[in-house]
Amino acid sequence: MIVKITEDDIAYAEKLLLPAGQSFDDERRAFIRCMESRDVIACPGSGKTTALLGKLLILARRMSFEGGQGICVLTHTNVAIDEITRRAGPATDSLFRYPNFFGTIQGFVNQFLAIPGYRSEFEKSIVAIDNDRFFSELKRLYSRDFRLQKWMEPRGGISTLGNYWLHPETLKVGKNLDAPISNLREDTPTYQRINNIRMDVLERGFLSFNDAYSIALRYLNSIPEICQAFQDRFCMFFLDESQDTNEHQFQVLDAVFQPEKIMVQRIGDPNQAIFNSDKGNSIVWQPKSPLHFSDSQRYGNTISRLLSSVRVQDNITLKACQSRNTHAPQIITFSPGEEQQVLRVFAELIHKYAIPEDPYYAIGWIGKDNTAEGKLCIPMYFPQFKRFQKSSSRQFSNMISYTAYAIHIVNFECVKCFFEIILQGIAHALDDTGIKVEGSGRSYTPHAVERYWKHQDEKSYTKFRSQIADSYLRALNSHLNAIELRDSVNAIIMPIWSIDGDEEETFLFSDTIDFTTQPDTKEPINRFISDNGTVINVGTVHSVKGETHAATLYLETDYYGETDAKRLINFLKGKRPSSELKKERHIQNLKIAHVAFSRPKHLLAFGCQVSNTIGHEKELKNNGWEIHSVSELIKEKEVLE
Repeated sequence: MIVKITEDDIAYAEKLLLPAGQSFDDERRAFIRCMESRDVIACPGSGKTTALLGKLLILARRMSFEGGQGICVLTHTNVAIDEITRRAGPATDSLFRYPNFFGTIQGFVNQFLAIPGYRSEFEKSIVAIDNDRFFSELKRLYSRDFRLQKWMEPRGGISTLGNYWLHPETLKVGKNLDAPISNLREDTPTYQRINNIRMDVLERGFLSFNDAYSIALRYLNSIPEICQAFQDRFCMFFLDESQDTNEHQFQVLDAVFQPEKIMVQRIGDPNQAIFNSDKGNSIVWQPKSPLHFSDSQRYGNTISRLLSSVRVQDNITLKACQSRNTHAPQIITFSPGEEQQVLRVFAELIHKYAIPEDPYYAIGWIGKDNTAEGKLCIPMYFPQFKRFQKSSSRQFSNMISYTAYAIHIVNFECVKCFFEIILQGIAHALDDTGIKVEGSGRSYTPHAVERYWKHQDEKSYTKFRSQIADSYLRALNSHLNAIELRDSVNAIIMPIWSIDGDEEETFLFSDTIDFTTQPDTKEPINRFISDNGTVINVGTVHSVKGETHAATLYLETDYYGETDAKRLINFLKGKRPSSELKKERHIQNLKIAHVAFSRPKHLLAFGCQVSNTIGHEKELKNNGWEIHSVSELIKEKEVLE
């Protein structure tokens, strides 16, 4: 099917998405016009989501397509889908209805392949596709097998056991893919124990996210006609953040969406592949005949120059935003015992350079508290740092407590977490009213809520997601309270499940909030507040991927016996030694640093031990860095005062 995109189409998208007077540049226009299978390499801050949305808005004007076909858009998280939903405007109805599909890779695989595949294989329904539920069931069985525990503990214990890949052809643990059992014969008692416990959990209906891909591949291999069904439904497939797609995900997606039969366009940046593998050099996505988004709308020349060195693949010429005022990057050095002064000094630099807007962030690779071992980690700089309690573990007595908690965490969690908390409240409400999953009699899980809702009234579900995204933004701006959010949730779910809301003291309508923000019970707010009132958010690099900051401080941390500065020093000087580009940990560190360094618009800083810069000062300065020690900057501040 051929769709010709005109200048009028592009002008239409520009009017909806861009500030007055701005237009898409040649690179974005080339992508929007392209109607063949091509990949897109997009540099950090390139506005790729806006370009993709522009193309989708144009395509929405041409629906329905020949043969009633639609578009499939997949991402790794709901955040991008939420943004598309929020910004689609009048095109929402046409974009988010059948035959189109917008969602996460996991959601797509679960709904269309894993769930029906499991039912076909085991002749019963899945209980849950959820890592937490899966590991809970695995732990229950694992705790009974002392011999297996003895063998597994030196090899990673239950975590390793749960992550063993089930081969799709046999649904047995694939020993050729799992190093700890690579030398085990299948007839050995240890292998049998490993395989039996994994199969036991699987047959009980508890699947990890990885298990879902094994079932999906087995289903596709057993019924090849399924691929044709997808080709009949979709004529176009878009994949966002392609660099985060792992091998198993690509196996499924490549089988379903074949570029010879469907227009396939994948967008991402291999240099930002920090989620898809424990192996630093394992970038599964290999772009084919790529288009490029080479100019950033985020950072200026000083950061652009650094990023050109701090990356794994030299696959694109980075171009800075010429209108962006970016200050010279700063190295803040410290001696042992001065770690907690680094954030204070960063705040002073923000004040010194009059960085005009927040947010300001201090981020590091390793958030786990390794201070007892003397290893650099985020808590060494900010002792109050804590990872947030998983929302799935929160249980409240009524809906208003769920909505109050969702609003409470809005400033330090993403819209996905916000949405998941609301779904948990809905699942709890259904359980409280005695409403069970049709046909199984089981209690609703958040995932089951979504699945049932989509099936019953997909338009209502899409509208609800849009409302939640809007609520999240309102909460961010302090324009939403718990009662308002509760009432809007109740109003939309009650007709879906035919819930009677006459009683005022029910789970849905109680006004008693059992969630409290007192110091002994509240979730940790990872914020450093300096003497001058500057607020610096503290987190991991992984937690801020995709974000834009006014100023970013990258904190040196210790990973596998060596710190960032030791691995990165040559790259910080503008060199790219080929020997280091072949080392797994160096590659991992480069990708982490590339993501961290590309967050700020105005000011980038790197906090590292002074011992790691000695002897390198001249070359670092020649590459644009300004170097300050904690003690010097504190002394300078005290003199000024």
